[in-house]
Amino acid sequence: MTGSDQEEAGNTPLDDDERDGLLPGHILTRVELNQWEAVNIAQAHDWLARRRDTSILSLDFLRRLHRQMFDSTWKFAGTFRRSDKNISPHHWTAVPRLMQDLVDDTAEQHEQSAKTPEALDDVAMRFHHQMVRIHPWPNGNGRHARLATDLLLRQWQRPPFSWGGGSDLEAHGGARAAYIAALRAADAGDFTLLRAFVRS
Repeated sequence: MTGSDQEEAGNTPLDDDERDGLLPGHILTRVELNQWEAVNIAQAHDWLARRRDTSILSLDFLRRLHRQMFDSTWKFAGTFRRSDKNISPHHWTAVPRLMQDLVDDTAEQHEQSAKTPEALDDVAMRFHHQMVRIHPWPNGNGRHARLATDLLLRQWQRPPFSWGGGSDLEAHGGARAAYIAALRAADAGDFTLLRAFVRS
């Protein structure tokens, strides 16, 4: 996609599904939504900088993180999805249990790991993949999962992932295509591409 194509796609009017649950009524296009969300997410980073509690692996924290990231954007911020999505194989009613299992399993994997940099990165990568696959929120899943994963790494004294070199993974392009391909391979049990991507 060329730069002009990306700009045109960004100026595409939001459809009814995209506007459903949107708090600011003045937003009409995808580019306006992206800009608004970026400000909301920056406010979440300010909130994180003021936090003292460093525990990431809890449903309460993960829900609050989503709420902080999108509370000025979406009515459903911090609320698990209540409909099925093509992107996830899981029925919406299973999301709370799956998220609790994810938190518990990740804590267990961390406890049982060798605590080497490679082992910690692997646990964090699998945490990210599973959260994206569960797709717990109506919107904002990728950004929330990446930020939660980086916070988890920081808790374990590891640097955050580079996520394909810092490219905007919400924008169409090579980095997003590589990210999606890596996630799909991980869905099939092959983590090679995702393991390389998160530190590329």
